[in-house]
Amino acid sequence: MVKRLTNPLRNRPTPLGSLLNAAATRLSAELDGALRAAGFDDVRAAHAPVFMAIDPDGTRVTDLAARAAMSKQAIGELIRHLGDRGYITLTPDPKDGRAKRVQLTERGWRTVELGERVIAEFDAWLDHAVGPDHVAQLRQALERIITTDPRHRRPPRESAKS
Repeated sequence: MVKRLTNPLRNRPTPLGSLLNAAATRLSAELDGALRAAGFDDVRAAHAPVFMAIDPDGTRVTDLAARAAMSKQAIGELIRHLGDRGYITLTPDPKDGRAKRVQLTERGWRTVELGERVIAEFDAWLDHAVGPDHVAQLRQALERIITTDPRHRRPPRESAKS
């Protein structure tokens, strides 16, 4: 293999995936800092999928996993962590005694309220930093990216014989 004189990735714009990850990391860091400052030092932004997916009257574990796009095993680990620390409770589902229902405790609700404030502040900062019109366009583009069938994400390749 011949060694190249330059790295072709160095002279390109930063990949969008890297930019999206950096933005998500920034929001996660803000949320983690606010949680620690408020005394919730045993929960992180990584637990947000559970908090975001729970209905006010509770949600079945299988539904949480589906909403969070996580495996039952992965959501189960987050649920155990949060349950052991008093953020949620597990109760039998009244419609199916074999299923478990996850409900937020008072501590869990306080965490959700804090998360809502941090996200609202972050969104307001984005509006100020780049303008509400750009934020609206970004939101639309990201929603389209997320909801587009991944099988259609690449244009068809031309055959090598053309």
